[in-house]
Amino acid sequence: MSEDERYCTSTQYRLWSFTPDSLLALRSRTNRLAADRVREAVRRVREARALSSADTSEAENGRSASAIPEGEVDCLTVDEELKLVAFYCRQTLSLGDHLKVPTDVKATAIQYIKRFYITNSLMTYHPTDILKTALFFATKTENHYFRLTKFADAIGGTKPEDVLASEFLLTQGLRFTFDVRHPFRALEGAIMDLQALSKGDIPALPNGEAVTGPSPQNMEKRVRNAHGKARDCLKTSALLTDAYFHFTPSQIMVAALINADRDLTEWYIKLKFPASAGAPQQKVLATVEKCAVMLKEIDSSSEPSATEKKELGALMKKLKKCRNPEKMDLVGLQRAKREGEEGNDEKIVKKRKLEREQLTKEGEVFGPGLKKS
Repeated sequence: MSEDERYCTSTQYRLWSFTPDSLLALRSRTNRLAADRVREAVRRVREARALSSADTSEAENGRSASAIPEGEVDCLTVDEELKLVAFYCRQTLSLGDHLKVPTDVKATAIQYIKRFYITNSLMTYHPTDILKTALFFATKTENHYFRLTKFADAIGGTKPEDVLASEFLLTQGLRFTFDVRHPFRALEGAIMDLQALSKGDIPALPNGEAVTGPSPQNMEKRVRNAHGKARDCLKTSALLTDAYFHFTPSQIMVAALINADRDLTEWYIKLKFPASAGAPQQKVLATVEKCAVMLKEIDSSSEPSATEKKELGALMKKLKKCRNPEKMDLVGLQRAKREGEEGNDEKIVKKRKLEREQLTKEGEVFGPGLKKS
């Protein structure tokens, strides 16, 4: 089985690869459904509040009732949600740096967040709740042990139950698929290959053919520089764009190298796909070029401008006014569900105990006798 065939069997390819149009359609549907549910939930809370006195309403509805905006609810658009998701993905990177977790953990957490918000809306589940859970969950899937209490304490202002409250929601949103294929190892392999080529240690092609034509000048230095730039790109731009949804890890890696040093990378591709290969070379170059353009959408070394920060601030205020009031307190919802299940268990146990006591009184410890037909 080739590498391509093996990748095609992965859940990342089967469940989380989309065309741009299909991805936009999914996000638009999610946004539309969430907006309808927010308006319906707000209507229900308003009706409940109207049926009771102000004091009773506040006691019964708590934070949800007090957070209900007046008038028509102005919901987020798809583009506005995407801007906020990108912002909170950056926050996840910063939180990961604060916790000193490896790059793979941060990258996996961001992909969990981006996957979750394809079929879930920020208006339903706030990203500040989800990102903590995603980062903690990524420490598990990437085998980086982090004790829950220590994790919560390190974040600050967070309890362990805050982290766990949305864990099942997250796993549902991920469709119980936790494998994320990253381009980091592919980059290291390509760099090792380029370094060996620069020193003449290996043949250019698998059949042993020598390099035809001149090699790039100052190749060893250029390989080192391209390595650093490409890795920075993979740790930021590749994560914050939709590259993982549209391209394979190896395509993302080569695209990052193209943005780092185009001449060097094109020379490398042409070595691996000689002119005699014909169409495959052009197909690879065209696909990688599309990915390279996408990676350029976000500068790996830049921070949001003052205008962008102002826009994000306005969007966060808007989000605060259009959240689903029935889904705000995830910890409370989890606790209520748990207590309800425990209450049901207690009722079942009590009922069975009474039945046993009744049978014992009647002298039928093993149940009533069978009726003869």
